[in-house]
Amino acid sequence: MNKHLNLLFLATENLLRHRAKTVVVCLCLIAILSPFITAIAISEGVRGQSLISVNAGADLYLTYDEFGRNAAVPLKYLDEIKKIFGVTRVVPRIIGRGFLQNKLAIIVGINQEDVPESISCVSGRLFENSHEVVVGYELATHFHLKTGDQFSMRCQQRKVFTVVGIFSSDSSIWGASMIFMSFRDAGELFGKQDVATDIQIHTLPGHNSEIATDLYDIFQHEAYRLQDKQMVSLYVKKGFMLKEGIFSAFYVVAFALGVPAILVASGFGLSERKKEIGIMKATGWQTLEVLELISMEQLLISFLGATIAILLSVLWVKSFNGAFIAQFFIAEITMLPRFTLPARFLPLPCLLSFFFAFLLTMVGSVYSSWRSSTASPVVLMK
Repeated sequence: MNKHLNLLFLATENLLRHRAKTVVVCLCLIAILSPFITAIAISEGVRGQSLISVNAGADLYLTYDEFGRNAAVPLKYLDEIKKIFGVTRVVPRIIGRGFLQNKLAIIVGINQEDVPESISCVSGRLFENSHEVVVGYELATHFHLKTGDQFSMRCQQRKVFTVVGIFSSDSSIWGASMIFMSFRDAGELFGKQDVATDIQIHTLPGHNSEIATDLYDIFQHEAYRLQDKQMVSLYVKKGFMLKEGIFSAFYVVAFALGVPAILVASGFGLSERKKEIGIMKATGWQTLEVLELISMEQLLISFLGATIAILLSVLWVKSFNGAFIAQFFIAEITMLPRFTLPARFLPLPCLLSFFFAFLLTMVGSVYSSWRSSTASPVVLMK
């Protein structure tokens, strides 16, 4: 045990003695690992918030089916749906996108009594009358909007809206660029009357199958689509897994480009290292002892680089809101998000980062050290 501790102390001393090499290798590891850790943390945070929204939403989502995609559903069946046994609440919604000048905004048309409780105004109130809207904090900040201001959308410039409230974007990341208005106003804005993009159906537990059967009787001559909460949750998980997979594929390329940098950085002072190994061999060191010393050096430098990379990733997310990388996982946001970005730093990505760092540094040093340790000490010390 004392032998291994002595080797560990000697490895620490070698890293401190070769400061230039230690700093360069650490910087290479940090440059490779920080984006990976940050991206995975943001993806997990956004996925977690999405799943919370899904779990807090309706039990069933009803839309029409058009060419295999969701389509608007007419409201003429709304009263029949409300009468189905087991249905506790029916919420028609209009969700679309439109430009407010040059900025894309999410439009949500909903009846006032159906507005989610998570939407809390930091100033003003919820809409009550026609042409009144509540806007997200980021939109209000970008256009310097205050309660009482008026604006029009690019898709319907003749329709003028009045801002009566500004809600906090902390309720969800999507609320930052969202505009809430009445269901009728949203229909007039998009030129679609008596239809909804979807109908949320809240049900009693255990009644979904019977409700699905009754809906089939109502829509038996229509192409409709019924999705439950579990199906929507599955779509969310698959979507983020796809994005993480695409990011990982791109990152593998960057990771491969980082390998030569690690190899070059690990080779700093190679002739001096050969002389050191020659002296060790001449003074009675065994090949396994030399390799153990080298492995401990790489273990320490990997731990240092991975730890700094994790700390910088936390700083990147907490202080700079994942600037320049959050756009990959959240569409239609600026390079510097103005809302609190959700992130979850899980143990597995951090452990994988340390493993990758150790693997890279070992590849860059062990083979050359093994060849040197098996050569003649006289040749190495020339």
